[in-house]
Amino acid sequence: MTADCPTYPGYRFPAEIISHAVWLYHVFSLSLR
Repeated sequence: MTADCPTYPGYRFPAEIISHAVWLYHVFSLSLR
C-alpha cells in the first residue's frame, strides 16, 4: 500500500477498491434489468 492512495474516513479500503466496487455494482444492476 502506498501513501498516494486516498482513504475516506470511516472506511478501511482505499478509494480505488471502493470505486471498483461501485463499478461492479452498476454493471450487475444493469445486467439484472
